[in-house]
Amino acid sequence: MTKSRASWAAATGMLLWAVTLGASAADTAAGTITLVTGHASAAAPSGEIRDLVKGGSVYSGETVITTSGSYVNIAFTDGGRVLLRPESRFQIERYQYAGAQGASTAQAAQPARQESAFFRLLKGGFRAVSGLIGHTRRDDYAVQTPVATIGIRGTDYEVRYCNGDCSDITPIPKDGLYAGVQSGGIALTNAGGQTTTTVGQYVFVSGSNNAGTPLALRPLALGKNPLPDPKTCN
Repeated sequence: MTKSRASWAAATGMLLWAVTLGASAADTAAGTITLVTGHASAAAPSGEIRDLVKGGSVYSGETVITTSGSYVNIAFTDGGRVLLRPESRFQIERYQYAGAQGASTAQAAQPARQESAFFRLLKGGFRAVSGLIGHTRRDDYAVQTPVATIGIRGTDYEVRYCNGDCSDITPIPKDGLYAGVQSGGIALTNAGGQTTTTVGQYVFVSGSNNAGTPLALRPLALGKNPLPDPKTCN
C-alpha cells in the first residue's frame, strides 16, 4: 500500500470511528418509560413520531405528547422522575448525564460540568421529583414554560399551564401557570422578576410575561390546591 493510500485509509477509519461514536452518544437514552395509560407518543426533532410503551426509552431533543386521559411517567437516568398529565407536551430540550455511562457512585454524586437537564413545558402539566443533576448542579436544571422559567432546589413539585384548556377544574381557573411544592422549593423567573415558594405554597403567574408583569405568590391551604391530580411519580 502506498503512503497516500495508507493515509487515506487511516483518515477514513478515523472518520468512521467518529461517526460511530457520535451515533452512540446520540442514541443514549435520557430516561425510561415506567408508566403509560392511554396513548402517548414522542416526537423527534426530525419530525418522526413514535408511540411510547412501558419499558421504552426517551431521548434528548424529543417532545413527549400525552392525549386525553393518558399519563406517562419517565424515570430519568440521574434518578429524576416526571409524571405527565393528560393533554401535555413536554420537551426534553437538552439532557446529558455521564453517570448513566458507568460512573462510580462517588463520581455520580458530583456530576461533570457538562451534565444538564433542561426541559420545556409547551402545554398541560406534570409532577416532578428532581434527580442528581437538580440536587448537585442547580444552575444546570430548568424548565421553560410559556410565561416563566422554573428553577429548583432539590425538590418534588407540580406544575400546570392553563391556556383555555383547564375546564376540568371547578371553578375554571384563570389562564396562566400554577405551581406547587411538595418538598424543597422552586424559583420562578420572567421579565417581571423572580419569586420563590416552598412546601405548602402555590404560585400563580399570569398569562403575560411582558416586562413589569409582577409574579403573584399565592400561599394556599392544601385543600385549595388549584392543580388537578393527586397522582405521584413512581
